[in-house]
Amino acid sequence: MSSIRMKSLTGVWLMSLCLQALSAQHPQMPVDSMRSLFSLTAAITRAHISLWDKDIYGPIMLVDPESRELYANMPDNEGMLRPAGEMYTGLLPKQIPISNTDLEWGGLHWAMIRLPLPKNRFDQLELITHELFHAAQPAFGYHFRQEVNGHLDRREGRVFLRLELEALRQALLAGRFTRSLEHLQNALLFRRYRHQLYRGSEGAENQLELLEGLATYTGQMMSGRDKWQWRNYLQYRLGMYDPAHSFVRTFAYETIPVYGFFLYHKENDWNKRVTVDTDLTELFSEAFGMDQRIILPRFIKQAAEEYDGRRIADEELRREISHNARLDIYREKFLEKPHLEIQLGEIGLSFDLHGVIPLDEDEGVVYLSIEIGDHWGTLRVDGSGALMRMDWRWVIVSQPLLVEGNHVTGEGWSLQLNEGYRVEESRDGNYLVTRKQ
Repeated sequence: MSSIRMKSLTGVWLMSLCLQALSAQHPQMPVDSMRSLFSLTAAITRAHISLWDKDIYGPIMLVDPESRELYANMPDNEGMLRPAGEMYTGLLPKQIPISNTDLEWGGLHWAMIRLPLPKNRFDQLELITHELFHAAQPAFGYHFRQEVNGHLDRREGRVFLRLELEALRQALLAGRFTRSLEHLQNALLFRRYRHQLYRGSEGAENQLELLEGLATYTGQMMSGRDKWQWRNYLQYRLGMYDPAHSFVRTFAYETIPVYGFFLYHKENDWNKRVTVDTDLTELFSEAFGMDQRIILPRFIKQAAEEYDGRRIADEELRREISHNARLDIYREKFLEKPHLEIQLGEIGLSFDLHGVIPLDEDEGVVYLSIEIGDHWGTLRVDGSGALMRMDWRWVIVSQPLLVEGNHVTGEGWSLQLNEGYRVEESRDGNYLVTRKQ
């Protein structure tokens, strides 16, 4: 699972929760270190009130994924946590997947952080303030649609995203701002051409950049890095961004912080002009003097040569061949062969951001590793994939191989059913989770 962020629906996840007896597990992080980190985070957010004209400090829980024990900076509103010195402890109910995210629980909107934390203090503060910003986003009026950037799993979509990212990396490496500006304009050139190729892609990308891009920018601003440390960190991230992975859910973590880095030094409070209706591509194009005329393919081809475009295009052509065969395997596995279908209600989930693979729009999206909690129990898929329908009402896994009471397993997945639910075979040879009569 991602160490940056694992997020699914941006709405509120409501579940019936039952607190278990506290375990005697030792935490993965010393209690004194947790208290110190909470205090430091509070100081950092106070020092950056001017970033959003709001102190985003709020409820934080650090959760041990093995014991499910949580350590919080404040009590919940429903009395499920108990005081432990200057902190509060309890057990996170088993229906809630543990991830780096925000969630409503116990009457509060929490930033949840999965232990262990990154070793670097800058990374720790970035992670926590990233999630705190997510918890604060509704107060800023941010409400998001669930968009799938499926075009970023297609050959040309990936080519022109990779060219944009390479141009952003070169902008960071340039020694003069005038040279950086040329690379930023080329990055936006590749971006706008990508939007021309795929109808509706601009809006879909914009939604994820508003959601995750702004949170990542906020976390990096509050991490404590100075200007040069921040620049080096952004260079490192882009250098480590693996083109073998899916870009569908990850690109926004890289694009907005780099544009924001340069725009911050031109206009410190640029982010305050951003609303849920802001078109970030237009904002950056205006800020960096991007020509708004129609983009012709020959201009794109010429610009791509500066960023090793031929190599990128060749790599993506080879990938497309093997990837299309892989998609056919998923279609056979989840749609043609016997499989288990599970209807979803009010879910909580976490998934590997790098393993998100869209099929056709009427088929859904494959999540290679995912955990889902719902009224029927908990589904865990580790690398073998699960198909989520586009309407988020059904999830499909391969057929069950073993049923032992309330525990069901298949190839690469396991399902722990709550009391009152069972798996049964339907007339068409597939399987369903149903409520016992």
